[in-house]
Amino acid sequence: MKAWQVVSFGKRVLGRGVICVAGCIAMLKMGPIVMMALSMLISIAVYATAFGLKFALGFVLLLFAHEYGHLVASRVVGLQVSSPIFIPFIGAVIRIKELPLNAKMEANVAIGGPAMGTLSALCCLACYFWTNSMLMLVLSYTACLLNLFNLIPCDPLDGGRIAMAISPRLWWLGSIIIGMLFVYTYNFFVLIILVFSLFRLWQGNSENDNSLYYHLTVAQRLAVGWWYFGLIIVLGGTTLYIIEILS
Repeated sequence: MKAWQVVSFGKRVLGRGVICVAGCIAMLKMGPIVMMALSMLISIAVYATAFGLKFALGFVLLLFAHEYGHLVASRVVGLQVSSPIFIPFIGAVIRIKELPLNAKMEANVAIGGPAMGTLSALCCLACYFWTNSMLMLVLSYTACLLNLFNLIPCDPLDGGRIAMAISPRLWWLGSIIIGMLFVYTYNFFVLIILVFSLFRLWQGNSENDNSLYYHLTVAQRLAVGWWYFGLIIVLGGTTLYIIEILS
């Protein structure tokens, strides 16, 4: 091989190597977005096999709305979180990259998900009134149940983190509700939540009473409570209204 051919070949290899490295760097930079999109597609495919493509697509979008609410709320209070990752038949999760300063900040992030989820349920219901689409009605009903379940006041659900800012003693009520749901459904994932909840209760409330993390003013607790019980009332009322339509 002549010298000029070696140089030419070396340039091509070097150029392709630079492109490859640049591509890898770009993939690393957009990794979380790629992972989120991929997990969404996998979830849609899994749900589609059980419930059909249209419902699967709508259900994943409802999950995305819920997690997007957490993301927006975390940015409002100044916390960095990861992009949501979707897990079939579990839902979706986001990871908080830095610890909240107090229970009020954590509750604000937790409220964001059910708040956006409530809005998505009402939007689906409005679409049902506009189009008379039964799919929209079912999606609205699903969103109501999904977010009501998430508001049960026990770890690791959103309701458990919200309850910390109101009164950690609400965890007892949440554990009872989760226990009753397990007895009624014998669902494995409900059992896992029940175990987490009982473990949190076993740790006791003394650490909560002694930690500055949980020392909030009455006004702060009332503000969280207003949002929490307000969302439960709206979701519960919407659920009962949809049941009347379906019956």
